[in-house]
Amino acid sequence: MNLFHPKLSHMKNKIFKYTGFILLLTIFGSMAGCLKNNQYYVDLSKVSPSIQLPLAAANLNGVVTFSFNVSNTPDTIPVYVNVASPSPLSTSVTATLGLDTAYLNQYNQNNGTNYQLLPDSTYSITGWNLTVPAGQRLAFTNVIIYTTKINASYNYILPITIVNSSLPIENWNHLLLNILAKNSYDGVYDYRGRVVDPNRPQLSNDFNDNAGSTSVYLITAGTSSVTQYWPAVSANAIPLWNSSSNSISYYGYAAPLYTIDPNTNQVTSITNSYLNPPNGRTITINNAVNNYYDPNTRTIYASFIMNQPGFAPVTIYDTLTYTGPRP
Repeated sequence: MNLFHPKLSHMKNKIFKYTGFILLLTIFGSMAGCLKNNQYYVDLSKVSPSIQLPLAAANLNGVVTFSFNVSNTPDTIPVYVNVASPSPLSTSVTATLGLDTAYLNQYNQNNGTNYQLLPDSTYSITGWNLTVPAGQRLAFTNVIIYTTKINASYNYILPITIVNSSLPIENWNHLLLNILAKNSYDGVYDYRGRVVDPNRPQLSNDFNDNAGSTSVYLITAGTSSVTQYWPAVSANAIPLWNSSSNSISYYGYAAPLYTIDPNTNQVTSITNSYLNPPNGRTITINNAVNNYYDPNTRTIYASFIMNQPGFAPVTIYDTLTYTGPRP
């Protein structure tokens, strides 16, 4: 079944806007000579040529986000250098790109962010050394992204800069590519849950009858797998209502990881997203019910059983309805 991929469309639109910006730069450069006809002109013909990263300039050396659906087919982001000059040069221009980790670290420090460096196993570069031919303004390399290798629970940045060039390098030289990998099930979901816990009756109830509505994040964990994260407790978790304390709660070291067959829409596996937890909790799919994904309403209907040494099995019934993309 061909599922709708909103993030893929968003990514393509970003590429188109990026290309449009590059063309605008080129047109602006070609018009520089015309400005001399105005008595208030700035004489750009006397400005020395320089080189820049135009996508960095468009975003003021800030973060540029690209979201991709997880796929076995790699995705590509073109990274351009632009020769800024009143007219195209009569000689070629060379530029060498490199990683800009120092700027990334400084950006995190200045902005209170925690972006991680994109692991080198998740991407490749078609070439770090670029040449802008004589008479032209642009040259580019491609960043190849392997989305199946990206851990979606981290916020990654690929920082790129012009290390050296045959022209002076402008300040617009810090490109922070924020790479997000999301499958078609990734997003914010309205959570509806019921728990049957024989040993802890205070947790055996319908969560929403007591706590009202709550949202969970389903975070990409593979091509067709998502793990459940509960923002209310800042952890991968199963939402619970404790009737003894009249407060929300959750099981430590236990959260479902759903795997869905995109061809049949069946939920084929539910496991614990915590590997080898210290309390020994495991999660298995409850095959006594129909576990499936409804692509029309973007709703997951699932049930699973949590086992822990020394306790009776706990059965959880979930209904998760998509409400929008994750922040």
